[in-house]
Amino acid sequence: MNNTADRRHEEHNNAIEYLCTRFNRILISVAEMFLSCRFDLRETILPLLQNFQPSGLCCLKLRRSSVKTRPALLPENEAERLKALEDYNILDTLPEQGFDDLTALAAYICKTPIALISLIDSDRQWIKSKVGLKVREIPRDWAFCSHTILQPQKILVVSNTIKDDRFANNPLVKNNPKIRFYAGIPLVTSNGFAIGTLCVIDMIPRQLNDRQLDALHRLSRQAIAQMELIQEIHNRKQAEIEGRQLSLTDELTGLHNRRGFFLLAEQQLKIAHRMKLLCWVIFIDLDGLKQINDTLGHDVGDALIIDAGRLLKQSFRKSDIVARLGGDEFIVFISSYFKDAENIQTHLQTNIANFNQQQNRSYEISMSMGIQRYSPETNMSLEQLIAKSDELMYAHKRLKRQSVL
Repeated sequence: MNNTADRRHEEHNNAIEYLCTRFNRILISVAEMFLSCRFDLRETILPLLQNFQPSGLCCLKLRRSSVKTRPALLPENEAERLKALEDYNILDTLPEQGFDDLTALAAYICKTPIALISLIDSDRQWIKSKVGLKVREIPRDWAFCSHTILQPQKILVVSNTIKDDRFANNPLVKNNPKIRFYAGIPLVTSNGFAIGTLCVIDMIPRQLNDRQLDALHRLSRQAIAQMELIQEIHNRKQAEIEGRQLSLTDELTGLHNRRGFFLLAEQQLKIAHRMKLLCWVIFIDLDGLKQINDTLGHDVGDALIIDAGRLLKQSFRKSDIVARLGGDEFIVFISSYFKDAENIQTHLQTNIANFNQQQNRSYEISMSMGIQRYSPETNMSLEQLIAKSDELMYAHKRLKRQSVL
């Protein structure tokens, strides 16, 4: 009976030892994979793995630390080069067919298993397009391309990496993908900055003939041309957006202008009708602007308009539409978070009074306003709402004049 128990105990121990051995091998394999990943990620993962299996991973870390690389010097124009790279807005963008076609051609022409279009950032080589490689970035200290950009007008060819002192101890040579051949040509901007490279890589020593070298030159020019085309399209789109914003904005106050109000309010009104929401259109006229212009000057009159626009914008939500129609006329489109027109008028009059109390100005803001309610049942058009609120504003203005008399 005891012998049977001992045998089972021994079998149990053997099974545990077998599983531990397998687990150890898996951990080491996983750690090996992280050798080709970003430095900061490896530094986070390796200590965690060491908690599971100190002996195997310590050996791995020692093996890695024994690999000494010779990082490339920084270009003399590094700050300007990085600024030129930033201006292209290409870092960390998605893969694009135009670049993928170029790397595929480079690999085909040079008969190499790996081809890359990559950009040299401050601390990494970021890969825009790749053939035969899975990683998206490499520490700059390891990057062959960091050496390539030092001579913008030349192609760097390393026929046998283990015979080149610059690369013999490089982790990419010592470990996977075990680079033995490299040829890279800088991607040079129109201003002469080498921001990245087009390169081909092999795992055996070799040479390129003159036709292949010429093809790399041509493909590199196409790569930078592709980047400049993307940059030009981006700049045009940005200019169009800014142009549209300017065409919809009042120059003096920064509020929406008449065109901007109609464009946005029409959309809001359609949504309100579909969702059966209540809305308000508020037509506002500044009191006494002509008198201020005549007595204090147009600069003071402009200051009054600017203050009035700022006060109106602060009085409503960001989702509301506040616009200057021109001259001393403003208009606001809001959704139904006020109970009635009287509530809106009280809200505005309170804000105006607070403004006049707090500001040390040669003028006070005074507004006449007409407030028209929109409900889905009436189905009034925007033009009808504005016309009605305009009528109510003039009625309010007449009432104020009569009260003064």
